Amino acid sequence: MNNKLQNPLQVLQEKTRSGWSGCLEIESPQDLSICWNVYLLQGKIQYISSAAGQQARLEYLWQISNLGGKCPHLKFQQESSEYLQLHDALTQKQLPDKDIKKLLYRFIREGLIHILSLEQIQIRLVPTRRITKALISFTLEQLTPKLEPQIKFWKQINSHIHSPFSRLYLDQKQALQFYKVWKAKYNTPELGAISQNHKLSSFVSLFVAKDCLYQIAIKAHTEVHLIAKLLTQSIIDQLITVFPFKELSPEEIAQKQQPTKAKPRATPGKTASIGKPDPANASSSLIVCVDDSKTVQKQVKMTLEAAGYKVLGILDPSLALKQLAQYQPAVIFLDINMPNINGYDLCSLLRKSQKFKEVPIVMLTGRDGMIDRVRAKIVGATDYLTKPCDPNKLITLAKALERTSVAV
Repeated sequence: MNNKLQNPLQVLQEKTRSGWSGCLEIESPQDLSICWNVYLLQGKIQYISSAAGQQARLEYLWQISNLGGKCPHLKFQQESSEYLQLHDALTQKQLPDKDIKKLLYRFIREGLIHILSLEQIQIRLVPTRRITKALISFTLEQLTPKLEPQIKFWKQINSHIHSPFSRLYLDQKQALQFYKVWKAKYNTPELGAISQNHKLSSFVSLFVAKDCLYQIAIKAHTEVHLIAKLLTQSIIDQLITVFPFKELSPEEIAQKQQPTKAKPRATPGKTASIGKPDPANASSSLIVCVDDSKTVQKQVKMTLEAAGYKVLGILDPSLALKQLAQYQPAVIFLDINMPNINGYDLCSLLRKSQKFKEVPIVMLTGRDGMIDRVRAKIVGATDYLTKPCDPNKLITLAKALERTSVAV
C-alpha cells in the first residue's frame, strides 16, 4: 500500500480518464481494518467490494433492494472471486436479469459514496486483478452527480463515523441516559418507520452488541445513513462509543503501512508503546502520542507516518515521563482522559521539566467544551484537538507546531 495520502476523487478521475484496468485497493487512515476494492476495465467501474465485512454488506444491500427471499451466504476467501460467487448465487436463485443488475449497481453506488466521502486515502494499484465479464459498468461521470448529497452527508460525519463498517457500542453505564434522550424524540416523524417496528427498549438494545452499522440497519429495517444521522449527536455526547470494524494487531498494522519493508519484532512483554523509534535516530521530526486507546494510536501513527514523521505511541501514561526522557519530540499529543494519571496532570508535569518546557503539547479529547479548552491552557497546553482526529487537521497542526518547535 502506498503510504502517500491521496484524494480519492482525483485518483479515480485519473484512472478512468486514462482507461486503466485492474483493481484499486483503497484504505482510510481512520480505520485500517477496512479496504475498498474498485474494479475498473478500460476506465469504467464494474464493481466495488470490501475486503472485510462482506456478508454484512451483502445482507444489507439485499434487504434495501427488496429482492425478497433469503440472502445468499457466500464464502469470502481471498483466492475466490466475490463477484463471480455473487453472480452464480443470484443466477441459481433464478432472479430476473434486472434484479441482478439492480443489486450489482447497489454495490457500485454504495461503495462509491463511502470512498468519495474520504478526504485522504492510501491506494495500491493491482492491474492483474480484473473482472473480465461484468454485467454492468459505468463511467465516473455517470455516477457521481446523483451521489453528491450522500457523499456530502458522509463527509460531514466522517470524523465521528468513519464508514458503515464502524461498530457502535452503548455501555451499560450510559444506557439509562441514552434511553432518556431517545424517549423524548422516539415518536417523531423522522423515527416513524423504526418506532413502528421496535419498542424503544428494543431500539436501545441494538447498540449493546458492538454491531457494525450494516448489521444495526438490518435489524432496524432501515438504511445505514439514517442510523448514522440519528446517532451522530449521541456519539459526540459520548453516549455511544465507536470502534473500528476489526482491532488489528501491531504486526497487521506494520504490514499495511510498509508491506515491502520488514519491521522489527516487539520485545515480548513490552506493550507500553507502539512503533517505538530508535532513540539514537530521534530527530526534530519525532511526534509523540500519549493515549491509552489503541484505536487512536493507530490512527495518529498511520496519518502522521504517511506525512513523513516518526511516531512514538505511549499507551501507559504512567510510563510516559520515563520513556520521553530518551527523546526530544517536536510535538506531543496528549489524551485528557487516561487511567492512573490524566492528561492535565501529565501536561503540568511536562511543563515543569526544563527539557519539555517549550515543546508544543496538544490535548486530545472526545469532548469539545470551553471548560476543557480553558483548563488545557491553564496547565500549559499549546493547542486542543477533538477526537476522532480529522487526518487533515492532525497533519496541519503537527506541521505548524513542528515549525514553532524548531524556531524555539
